[in-house]
Amino acid sequence: MPELPEVETIRLGVIEKLKGKKIKAVEIRVPKLFIGAKNDIIGAKIQNAKRVAKILEIVLDNGYSILIHLKLTGQLVHVPKGEKIVASGGHFQRVYDQPLPHAHTHIIYELTDGSHLFFNDLRKFGWNRVVKTSEMEKILGPDKFGPEPGSEKFTVEYLKDIFFKTAKPIKLVLMDQQKIAGLGNIYTNDALYWAGILPTRSAKSLSLQEINKLKSAIEKVIKLGLKSGGSSENTYVNIEGKRGKYMEVAAVYSQKKDPKGHEVKKMQIGGRGTFFCHICQK
Repeated sequence: MPELPEVETIRLGVIEKLKGKKIKAVEIRVPKLFIGAKNDIIGAKIQNAKRVAKILEIVLDNGYSILIHLKLTGQLVHVPKGEKIVASGGHFQRVYDQPLPHAHTHIIYELTDGSHLFFNDLRKFGWNRVVKTSEMEKILGPDKFGPEPGSEKFTVEYLKDIFFKTAKPIKLVLMDQQKIAGLGNIYTNDALYWAGILPTRSAKSLSLQEINKLKSAIEKVIKLGLKSGGSSENTYVNIEGKRGKYMEVAAVYSQKKDPKGHEVKKMQIGGRGTFFCHICQK
């Protein structure tokens, strides 16, 4: 599932490639993945792109916005006029390795310059939603999501407060979007590794020193993810259809050895694959 670095990479791509372009038409191939009236956005110009946690907001100049959540296997790929881009989204999903649009393209935004923005989703868990920009606070306000890593509110004191209130495994607390926005399975695994904390540890068992290390580790992996253009585990690609490179530098997630050469072990926590080093993490 795309996490904060992946969606932020796409947000920056939308600004670079799509800002100033107008929406000419919208083709909806799977109605359940498009919520709202397409006529509300036809003729509107793309003004900006924002992000809250893992949700992308494309801001239009007519008072409406398009919210997009990629969920597990979603892609958002821009194809300039006259080009055919293959959205190769990871070695596990070969069905994406074909020119766009294809059988897994469910929504197509046609722009007035002749280019297209394709929303692809193998599992059909993602969604596109047209909303009034003025209502964004109600939909994606601070009461829905916790602070993001690197933000002013993402402090050691804040983490101490949420950790000391629960005996849940620390990994599950980190992935709770109401507690911390934007963290998912990939970066949570690696952050816990760099902090030297087992993912099964009770959140309230962490010492203040460990919380300090974990905060720094979370910010470290997010920055590395942004620098690498995200992770192309499963299906993620940026807006140009190119894969991110985070998996080339991942510490334990989907790895056989950690950076020190130790064997990486795997288990399930909350139904998600969890990678760790039994030597480095306690």
